Amino acid sequence: MALDMLVLVREGKVRGEKLDARVATGNLGDCYKLYFDPDGSDKPRFRLVYRYTPDEITAVALEAVAVGRRANLDAYQRAIANLGRQTN
Repeated sequence: MALDMLVLVREGKVRGEKLDARVATGNLGDCYKLYFDPDGSDKPRFRLVYRYTPDEITAVALEAVAVGRRANLDAYQRAIANLGRQTN
């Protein structure tokens, strides 16, 4: 499902919310978030964190940074770790 969401972003059919720097998660200001849930429950239980990165061939590439649960800021903590950044 997360890959399907990323394809929709790449095709311009969906756009996530821009993230910023937060005490609990650190600086994710170059990233965006999308909510999703394969079960279609009331509150989406998962987050996809992604960013646009320079690419020599296409000028801009889309990079999935992390996918995780909504609970305990899991996706954002994974994103900070995957990017090698520190929390504030």
